[in-house]
Amino acid sequence: MAKKAKKLKEKSKKGRSEKLSLKARLLMIFIIMVGLVFLPTAMLLFFGMIPSMVAFFIGGKGVGARASTISAMNLAGCVPFIFKLWSMGNDFETSFNIITNINYMAIIYVSALFGYLIDWVMTGLMSSFLYQKGINRMKAIKKRQELLIEQWGKEVAGVAKNDK
Repeated sequence: MAKKAKKLKEKSKKGRSEKLSLKARLLMIFIIMVGLVFLPTAMLLFFGMIPSMVAFFIGGKGVGARASTISAMNLAGCVPFIFKLWSMGNDFETSFNIITNINYMAIIYVSALFGYLIDWVMTGLMSSFLYQKGINRMKAIKKRQELLIEQWGKEVAGVAKNDK
């Protein structure tokens, strides 16, 4: 009986993963097709968004917010150069000149660095805030417990009359 349930679970998981892989394949095909149509822009984005790719692949489970923050800032750094590429004709030569210009790529990568900094600062601030909130909550609970002991006696705290 347990073996049948286990097999059914494996089949249902297998079916779900096949659906996801089909979606992933379709998304990949779509990205490739769009990349081929807009090849100079795709080339600029590929080299410009390397920090985002690193953040997605190196970050483990539960770091989606970090990767999203880095990607948003990285894309914000790429956008001015995409507009520059589009205004100059959207050709390979312009795209290659932007990619090989150290100053332009430094701006793009420093914007990704700002994404890392935002994540680092906000993580520290939020952890400090939540820690202080927990301490304040603990103090309020102890104060409330003292009031209850004062009103009802030590038995409320789980201390018997014989215990002192």
